[in-house]
Amino acid sequence: METKSLVLNRGMIWAGAAKFALALAAALAITNMGLPQYVTGPLVNALLLLTLEWCGLGQALVVGMVTPMGAALRGILPLPLWVMIPFIAVGNAAFVGIFHLLRGRNRAVALVLAAVVKFAWLYAAVTALVVWPLQVAVGGNVATVAIPQALVNMMRWPQLGTALAGGVLAFGVQGVVRWARQDRRHP
Repeated sequence: METKSLVLNRGMIWAGAAKFALALAAALAITNMGLPQYVTGPLVNALLLLTLEWCGLGQALVVGMVTPMGAALRGILPLPLWVMIPFIAVGNAAFVGIFHLLRGRNRAVALVLAAVVKFAWLYAAVTALVVWPLQVAVGGNVATVAIPQALVNMMRWPQLGTALAGGVLAFGVQGVVRWARQDRRHP
């Protein structure tokens, strides 16, 4: 009996690792496709929630840290917004964490609150960087990192829309998966 339990545990560990690896690969694929923000944002946010549901909170937090770096390296996150990478990672963590805490009560309310917190955090962060721009030393010279208004706008209201759209997309995927599992159980 112990051997069977050990084999089941190993299988579950490998299955969990495979799901997490797939989530990371999907995160990098999404951010490297070169799609516009209104497509990439919902896909990333959906992936964050699906990773939370299928892999766990820790794995979703890691995926949330990888996505802004992938976006920056691909060029979806333009160079002046690279200063936003830590803020985006924290915003993703807040999105996933708040949804995780509240999903048991009401998934729709959890999504809205998580999206609003992520949006508010990014709005505040980019606004602070406009008011108090970072100074960077490059080759002995100090340069101010100015974020163009179009890029500032990317980090404001669109973030709320992409977070909500991503949540709706994740809910739809989960519904299809549940339906498919029920259909297989009852031929």
